Amino acid sequence: MTSEVRLSGIDPFSRLVALCAGSFMILAGFLSRPPVSVADSLPPALYSNQPYHVPAEIDLGIGIQDWFYREAVGDSDNAALLEGHVRAISYWGPVILGTDFSYMASYYGQYTGSTIATGQPLQIPMAETVIQSSIHLGVEVLDTAWDSLGVWASYGYHEQIWMTPAQEGGYQENYQIPYLGVALYNQNPLPGKAWTFYEELGYRSALSPTMTSIPSAGQSIPAGTYQLGGSWNIHGLVGARYMLAPHIGLYLNGNYSYWVFTQSTNTLTSGNLQYYEPSSITSYFGSEAGVTLEF
Repeated sequence: MTSEVRLSGIDPFSRLVALCAGSFMILAGFLSRPPVSVADSLPPALYSNQPYHVPAEIDLGIGIQDWFYREAVGDSDNAALLEGHVRAISYWGPVILGTDFSYMASYYGQYTGSTIATGQPLQIPMAETVIQSSIHLGVEVLDTAWDSLGVWASYGYHEQIWMTPAQEGGYQENYQIPYLGVALYNQNPLPGKAWTFYEELGYRSALSPTMTSIPSAGQSIPAGTYQLGGSWNIHGLVGARYMLAPHIGLYLNGNYSYWVFTQSTNTLTSGNLQYYEPSSITSYFGSEAGVTLEF
């Protein structure tokens, strides 16, 4: 199912292209980063052997997320998502450049609510897809042999696509959330050991968030875009990394994310009925494991 959606004069595809272009520039800068000295690359955890050097990193991970959605009017959804995630972070003196991209798709989902036309209770399969991309610019505010703390600002794009009945061309809702955010990224290597523990905590505030309604054939639900009153998010994770060699390691983390979407400021019309998008929350938590490359 296809539709064209506009956000503040720029369509979502153009936003995604811009973010990908920014991510490519960061990655290109990452790859052109001057080589570190031999002393910098001593195993097992690069910066635990020589203070005041935090290695650039590329993380390639997969994960499982437990996803939950609930509207103020009572409808709710629950789904299990598989995730793929790529992160790149580079340090240029105290300056931090980074980018993240993740894609999540459900392998199980269930909608619990009521039929819009009749109000009768309903429980049917649903599908969920979540796409997130962002670029970061920040500074390293603490750098010792046992602690590195970075603070960055982000520009990103969060999209979640909900469909029911699942995979049957059913009714679809597409949330498109460009945002600005801030985050703390703290790393605690064990000096002389292969282990590093890390934490991240962040906040995001939406820029012109929208939700697009796409009814299936024959449904009386109006097609169109709701302008949401606002949206914000808090997110965090804790994890551990084990360096197998000077430049490669494994990591495991647990994460949580909580989105709030406030009621739409406009309505859509179908026949004699006016429709609005109620306030809702989306949350998910899970774990991710993968490979870290350090330079």
